[in-house]
Amino acid sequence: MLIDPLIIVRDFHLASTVIVAGIIFFDLFIVAPIWQMKPPFRAAQASFRSSTGKILWISLALSIASALAWLWLLSMRIGHKNFDNVITDGTVWLVLSQTQFGLAWQMRLLFGALLAAGLWLCRNAGTARRRTARGLTILSGLLASAYLGSLAFAGHGAEGVGFWQNIHLTADFLHLIATGLWLGALIPLVLLLVYLSRFQEDGWALAAARAGSRFSSLGILAVGVLLVSGTVNAAFLLGGTYSLIDTSYGRLLLLKVVLVAAMVSLASVNRQYLLPRLSNSPADEASGTAQRLIRSALVEIALGLAIVCIVGLLGIMVPANDMAAHMH
Repeated sequence: MLIDPLIIVRDFHLASTVIVAGIIFFDLFIVAPIWQMKPPFRAAQASFRSSTGKILWISLALSIASALAWLWLLSMRIGHKNFDNVITDGTVWLVLSQTQFGLAWQMRLLFGALLAAGLWLCRNAGTARRRTARGLTILSGLLASAYLGSLAFAGHGAEGVGFWQNIHLTADFLHLIATGLWLGALIPLVLLLVYLSRFQEDGWALAAARAGSRFSSLGILAVGVLLVSGTVNAAFLLGGTYSLIDTSYGRLLLLKVVLVAAMVSLASVNRQYLLPRLSNSPADEASGTAQRLIRSALVEIALGLAIVCIVGLLGIMVPANDMAAHMH
């Protein structure tokens, strides 16, 4: 059986959106104090900003393009039309203007456009006052949160009405933000460690250790939010612990939980062993420790991408509670 293109588009959209938010969150919460250390890390900072800037803009372009592809594919499915007809007969405009998904997508595309404008202003604020540049960065962080978090309206949390729907939507929103804080920020963390260890400017090991420690602390918060919001989501979607085994949705969700647990285990090793060793190692040993941290983070990224693929599939599957209702 061919892979559903909607799953692929969902995966691309989620991954690219998480990367966009993660880079912005990393710049806002983690790396800004590092660049204020003395002596300055000019070579590492220039390379880091160049690389993350390119990844950020490419990811944002992919995110917006995949959002439009998602709308197109969903319109084809709803209208039972082919690729060309959904535009020529107005189906895509009907979906965009007269469905809950379409209204949510209008809001998300607006957030995406505003985020692009905010990032452009940040990029061209080099000669502006520091307070203005910081304000633009905070604004970009808020827009990135809105752009990523509003993806909840395309999931199972948007189903239903009333108080419990709001609880489910809130849990989905927080789950997405926490994913950006942890998984999305892993990519700029790897790049920062790579450039600090490559140029080895004065104090680079201490800077790397501080950045890793700040990321680890933020990761603890993100994991806590993921745990609580994931439990709330499971309560809405599973219908009982038996669904983890009895339904395909539950088994896929269980695989996601196992992969998240593996990521948490790697992060715990980094926090308990590698980060203290990096900050206390002699200069000749710090490079090797940094390389081990980089490899560990790359494994976390690979596990995270696998989780994104699972989430893309879960999003179009019938939830386990509905499956169980049909089975019993």
